[in-house]
Amino acid sequence: MKRIAFVVAAPATAQSFLCGHIAELSKCYEVDLIANFSEGHHATVPVKNKIHSPIHRGINLWFDLIGLISLIITFTRKRYHAIHSVTPKAGLLAMLAAWVTCVPVRHHTFTGQVWATRKGFSRWLLRLLDRLVHGLSTYSLVDSHSQREFLLKEKVLKSEKSSVLLSGSISGVDIERFKPDSGKRETVRSRYGILASDFVFLFLGRINAEKGVPELLSAFRSVSSVYPSARLMVVGSDEAGMFTDGAIEMAFAGKLVRVDYTREPEAYFNAADVVCLPSHREGFGSVLIEAAACGVSSIASNIYGISDAVIDGQTGLLHTARSEEALTEKMLLMIGQPGLRSDLERRAMHRARTQFAASSLEQALVEFYNHRMS
Repeated sequence: MKRIAFVVAAPATAQSFLCGHIAELSKCYEVDLIANFSEGHHATVPVKNKIHSPIHRGINLWFDLIGLISLIITFTRKRYHAIHSVTPKAGLLAMLAAWVTCVPVRHHTFTGQVWATRKGFSRWLLRLLDRLVHGLSTYSLVDSHSQREFLLKEKVLKSEKSSVLLSGSISGVDIERFKPDSGKRETVRSRYGILASDFVFLFLGRINAEKGVPELLSAFRSVSSVYPSARLMVVGSDEAGMFTDGAIEMAFAGKLVRVDYTREPEAYFNAADVVCLPSHREGFGSVLIEAAACGVSSIASNIYGISDAVIDGQTGLLHTARSEEALTEKMLLMIGQPGLRSDLERRAMHRARTQFAASSLEQALVEFYNHRMS
């Protein structure tokens, strides 16, 4: 049986996005997972072997050299037929190590570019590293069509050795998990003292400036002054420390609900009326199709990646990125026009469940590998 190794920096990446893919591929291939496993980590990814490699997300030449050597040793010992990396640092180290050790099939999945919003030397260097990753790979996948067009325009990718699976996204939506559930809606709202008549905007994801959280807070302040029943739920890990001292919650006087990282995002999607993702950069925006599968429409930035997940005016509303005024306008439109919101929800749910079902993406990846490994 041929052997494949998936390489990621953090095990959580595999846990969140690769479980279904690995389970399907394991029916045809022997699949290992290589990641920076912390001591005592208990990942439930269904792989043959879990192998530790010190791959760090941040840039550190010494740590990166150690990570590269670790991968070279592992690849030499295991003699894989294919290596598949996800996330930038894992991609750079894995593709280089796989090239050095002559692994015949080398795949990387692009899931968004840190350098897309940067300028000067930083942008040039990070873009160059992405070009190197693609050059070292035998083929690259991209998780959205608009992101691939961006990378082609930037001359990072070559058309003949890159593609997108089906309609895009890295893993699709588990439509058995993400679905309308009135019980979850009532439970979450009751837990946080939110009334059935309250209108809830939800942000769910990593909390930092590049996700547009500061603009969302400012826009919500304007919206809540017009609609006193409006509430904002902010769910996720606070990477930027915005909510550490509690000052923001106090300033909103009970209208803002802060929740840490959750393993049950579907419950919070069901509790919401609209999901907001005012991100400055995004590879695809999986939360948007997960919310849609639960019957919740979205307001999001009109940028590459997100424009694949939301069709403006049909399955949600897009606004100019970084514009507090444009975001406020869309939020007021959603809360003020329930008929429009209902139409968006219906079309969003149909599209998410028919075009982005995880089972379809998983089968497409198996077929991709059957072709590339033949």
